[in-house]
Amino acid sequence: MRSENRLYFEAELLKALKALASACEGVTATKNKLKFKYGKKYVADIYLDHIGSADCYILAGGVYGGALYECMSSHKPPYKSNLFHDACFSFISSGEKGRLFSRNMSGALPTPTPDRAEDVCDHIATALKAFYVPKIFSCITPTEHTVDGVLSSPDDYAYPAVFIRCAAKLSSSFDYTEQIKKALGIKKVIKDKSYDLPLLSSFL
Repeated sequence: MRSENRLYFEAELLKALKALASACEGVTATKNKLKFKYGKKYVADIYLDHIGSADCYILAGGVYGGALYECMSSHKPPYKSNLFHDACFSFISSGEKGRLFSRNMSGALPTPTPDRAEDVCDHIATALKAFYVPKIFSCITPTEHTVDGVLSSPDDYAYPAVFIRCAAKLSSSFDYTEQIKKALGIKKVIKDKSYDLPLLSSFL
């Protein structure tokens, strides 16, 4: 029964992901996943990962290309990345504060029964559209919310101060002055004062 529930849910989920992707330029839906393209390359994804032992799903994603990633890669900070893999941003729902995906403390969604699959897919699509997809876009190229995203969860970014600098450097459409002022007082953003402070102060 568990495997049947999973198969049914993932089929319904794919329909929801395809509908969402069709409304977003450069986004493609595959099984349990959204893939984001920048130029001719896929540079980011959001995916649901099934945890067999608990029969539940977590949501995860990351950005490993794009304008902000390329800019960040040109810097060599004197400290280790917050991330364990080559990305500028990465998240997992089990570590989130807001629990937008799971709506519970575990950060995971139980595999729904067929009678609940449509409602769960609607919830996932709503959360993706409202928060996770814009978040990914804001980590590929600068948007109005790029720096606010870093300030709200700096541990999800490889090098928070460098990322903010790249956003300010690449963007001519958004004024990040107030956010940068806040960033200067956040220890998880300013990890090495001698390196990070000059990076950001030049934009004030």
